[in-house]
Parts: sequence; structure tokens; C-alpha cells
Amino acid sequence: MGKQPTNPLLSIVTVSLNTEATIERTLASVALQQVNFGVEHICVDGGSSDHTRAIIDSWAERNPRIMRMYEPDKGIFDAMNKGLRAAQGEYVLFLNADDFLVARDSLALALTGCAHGGADKPDLIVGDAVMGKVGRVGFWRHRRVPRLLGRVRGIGMYPVHQAQFSKRRLLEAVGGFDAGLRLAADINQYYDMESRFQPSTRLVGADIAFMESGGAANAGLKAVCRGTLEVYRHLSAEVGGAKATLMVLVKTLQSVSEIRFGRCPHECWFTS
Repeated sequence: MGKQPTNPLLSIVTVSLNTEATIERTLASVALQQVNFGVEHICVDGGSSDHTRAIIDSWAERNPRIMRMYEPDKGIFDAMNKGLRAAQGEYVLFLNADDFLVARDSLALALTGCAHGGADKPDLIVGDAVMGKVGRVGFWRHRRVPRLLGRVRGIGMYPVHQAQFSKRRLLEAVGGFDAGLRLAADINQYYDMESRFQPSTRLVGADIAFMESGGAANAGLKAVCRGTLEVYRHLSAEVGGAKATLMVLVKTLQSVSEIRFGRCPHECWFTS
């Protein structure tokens, strides 16, 4: 365990399993952030058999923000729940082991005005993200947050999870993630927070994270369909089949509108 900041403003949770090819980018992008507030980086590894833990250990020697949790889990959302339970920050960001922050000031930009108290801090701060293969030409997604998010509620719009800074008390109030799901517990969690708490929301209006394409929830049409079914089942139990259908349609249209073609932006700005 590293020495953690006292009363951190932000907890970043990264879960991993055999991610030696990408996790160093994630760790470096957090360690090199230029911030004037406390940040803790909770790394939860469920039992990697490659060099993932050795890479985390190496960065933990240089970065006192890192806290390590090495224990078995029941899947990605169970691991995220473990990280959430360990978090001490007022805000929590879940940054996957194949994602990275796009600039040195990404966290400072997102949390502008939140470091020194005040009663007007928003419940959610949401930025944009890019998903693709770094530097490659082809299809990629510019995952921009709908500009009506937080003002028009309950129609299926949703933020990008890897650029969503959530008040920890709200995440805890909805019970974290449904660990029984495989693909869409993050989206369902947002819909639950939206319907139960009508959270105040601030849009950053800039890219915060880069997401490596090919993750479980985006690994082909079959995975997308399974994730959509998880969302529909959850929503239909909460709001009924008709409204659930509308929300899933809006969610799908939002996803389709993100598709771009050309060179994927945001080369890595750091070296390990």
C-alpha cells in the first residue's frame, strides 16, 4: 500500500486482469496529472497471470497516489464495487486498464472550482472521450456528451463512463454496480442515479479520456446486442416496456452518432 493523500477530492478506480499491454499507459496518465488537490488511484487486480501486477508495483514505487488491491473477484463490476468501497474521494472516476487521460491537465480541467469546498459543486461532472486505436486510420468514435444531459431527463441519453466524475455518495446510494451483469452495469447505474436523484450535472465540453476499442462491451455486434438487452431488461423493470424501448432507441442513436472515419486523434502524450 502506498501513502495516500488525506481527504482526497478524487478517487480513480482501475480494475485489471491480464492487461500488461495497456495498463502502463493508464498508470502513467494518472501519475503525471498536474493537480492542486488530493487524488488517490485504486488499482484492483483480480488475479493477473501476466506482468500486470509487476507493472502496477513498479508505478506504485514512484507514485504515492496508488493503492493496490490484489484479490479474486467475480468479474469487472464486482471489482469496481471493491474499488468503490475502498474509495475515500468526494468524486469517483472509473478509468479502465486500457484507457488513459488525454492531457496533463485533464483532471484539473474537469474538477475546476471543486477543490476548495463550496455547496454548489455538481453531483456529476461529465466530459467527452475518444474510442479507437491510437493513431490509426479507420472507424473511431467521438463520444461527446449530449448537451441536454442533466436538463432533459429520462429519455435514454447517457454520459461516457470513463469521463464521468460522480459524487461517491450517489454511487453508494444506488448500491454501486450490479455485479451480476457482464456488460451494461455502468449505464444502468447512471439511469438509476438519474431517476432517483436528478443529479446536478456539469458538462466539461472537452475530451477527458481515450478508450481503447475492443473492450468487452464493444467487442462486436453480438456484445453490443447483449449489452443493450441488459439495459432493456433493467429499464423495463423500472419504467415499463414502452418507455424502456424509447430509452434504448435514444441510447442507440446516441452511440451511432458518435461514429467517425479518419485518423483517430490523441496520440499518447507521455512515455513510461
